[in-house]
Amino acid sequence: MKRLLLVTFATVLGLTACKQSAPAPELAKATPAQGATDSAGSGAALAADPWQSAPKQKNPLARPLFWSIEKDGITSYALGTIHVGVDPEERLPQLVWDKLDAAPTFAMETNLVDPALAKALECIGCSLRRDLGEEHWKKLEEVLGKDVAARIDPMKPMVAATMMSMRGLPSTTQMDTVLLGRAQNKKKQIVYLEPATHQAAMLEKWMNVKALKAMLDDVEGGERQTKEMLEAYLTGDDARMVALSDGEKEKALKAGYTEAEYVEQMEDLLYKRNASWIAPIEKLHAAGGGFIAVGAMHLVGPRSVLELLEQKGYKITRVTP
Repeated sequence: MKRLLLVTFATVLGLTACKQSAPAPELAKATPAQGATDSAGSGAALAADPWQSAPKQKNPLARPLFWSIEKDGITSYALGTIHVGVDPEERLPQLVWDKLDAAPTFAMETNLVDPALAKALECIGCSLRRDLGEEHWKKLEEVLGKDVAARIDPMKPMVAATMMSMRGLPSTTQMDTVLLGRAQNKKKQIVYLEPATHQAAMLEKWMNVKALKAMLDDVEGGERQTKEMLEAYLTGDDARMVALSDGEKEKALKAGYTEAEYVEQMEDLLYKRNASWIAPIEKLHAAGGGFIAVGAMHLVGPRSVLELLEQKGYKITRVTP
């Protein structure tokens, strides 16, 4: 599995079912980016803006995964996020916030409070213990604790897989949510690059019992890779991130995935989604530019969003504070 992509989906779930937390704050309403946006006048409640509270001590990243996108005299910006594990208030450089503040439009992957995502968690007659079998169930109890395992037993495997994918990452505010709150309170137009139902379908298809078993069979390896990915993100080493991601193929094959399944998985989780985002990104760019914040793996390596835009004549430049 692409570990960093699973962390993406972990953010989507919000782990409300796992932690029995309060509902997420109401965000600006919008339909998917294929032609639909939300402007500041919608009347929706705004997301929490960290700048309304005491500022945190800054330790900005020296090389954020941040690029300019230029064409026809217009410049947009793209930030690769790691959805949890990095405190955006502390680590994102001022330049990033300045470019966000100056952009007329903010784009992110999907609406994190769309009811379709909560519906994806619903399950009638589910038993994780039954589906895993006793051997893997005991492993799950060891990793997450018996109380947590018992609470998520009637839920879909994606919930446990989500929790497993976040192991090894510091607990932080969701970077995408903070960026969205900033954009809303600056009265930006909000664009969602894909419908929430699409991400829910990916959760259902790939964060399944087979994926969960593979995680449970290599807990230490998974946590080690997560920490390596986090380090690569913090140092801005996009080449290292791609190499770590590519190394997951061998692990997937050892875990019982076929070559065809691995290819299909990557098409679903990464490449098809990248391609589907190009049209809405081009639209917002032509309308005056914007600030795009998506998971870092969507912006690096072959068939990335940036490579696809470059093929269409956009000038892509890494921006360093």
